[in-house]
Amino acid sequence: MKDDRSRLVLLSGMGADARLVRPMQIPGLEVLTPEHVEPTPSESLIQYATRVADLMRINQTDVIGGASFGGMVAAEIARQRPVAGLILLGSCLHPQRLPRTYRWVERIGKLLPDAVLRLRSWRPFVRWRFSPVTAEAQDVLIAMAADCPPSQIREFGRMALGWPGAAGIKCPVLSIHGDGDRIIPSACAEPGLVLQGAGHAFTLTHAQQTISAVEEFLKTLSAP
Repeated sequence: MKDDRSRLVLLSGMGADARLVRPMQIPGLEVLTPEHVEPTPSESLIQYATRVADLMRINQTDVIGGASFGGMVAAEIARQRPVAGLILLGSCLHPQRLPRTYRWVERIGKLLPDAVLRLRSWRPFVRWRFSPVTAEAQDVLIAMAADCPPSQIREFGRMALGWPGAAGIKCPVLSIHGDGDRIIPSACAEPGLVLQGAGHAFTLTHAQQTISAVEEFLKTLSAP
């Protein structure tokens, strides 16, 4: 990253917003944590990623990354155009490796009323899905779940499961995973770093460890 205009663009996960990745601040680097671009009906993840990249003006000096679903979008952007690097935070490149039950959940979710989907913000459910998780992180996760429109959950779920994956990425990749991730288990990914005692929301619970790993990765990009 020899260009002073380099940016780190981090996209948030499904059912979350910029609060999930906002703790990832790197001194001396412009870190952008945009809110989700609203999806359109029947839009594929490939089309969505193109639109996000255009809106963010992603270029070859940028490092693009994201948490969970946001990492998939970032990976698709890195597949489509030159970028300086890709950072996956509890994400994966091949959705075919996700648990098969997710496809049933996605189909059933189309039929469920919004009120049922809003139960995602119920504290015991949040605690179970994201465990191990701190009380402070729970509060953030609950607030994000309550603020997320059910329609967005349905569209992003459809996009993720219909995405063919991102093969042939040419830029350097950093993949970080929590060893206790219950949403995208580490076996579904190819993590270069596994955080011990971390769940899916490690950007909130293990922020400093994640930042340190990202900083080391960025140093490798700027090495001669």
